[in-house]
Amino acid sequence: MNFLLETLPPILNFVGAIVVGFGLLISKKQAVKLGVSRYGGSDEENAKLPAVQDRIKQRNLTIVGLLILFVGLVLELASTYLS
Repeated sequence: MNFLLETLPPILNFVGAIVVGFGLLISKKQAVKLGVSRYGGSDEENAKLPAVQDRIKQRNLTIVGLLILFVGLVLELASTYLS
């Protein structure tokens, strides 16, 4: 039972962070589609617009955050198994 209480919380934290993160994980093409209110110009031109840049920044920060959470989970589980 102690094993379950030590390993379940970090796993649930990671799964919860992934669920939250999926709301921000979008492709660059989807960011252009969502960030541009008009249909004109190429995707490269539209990708330079501030709204699209903001969505791309959110996406990149989400990826970094999820990677950090994953590393933390692995380290926490490793410390649990090694002790």
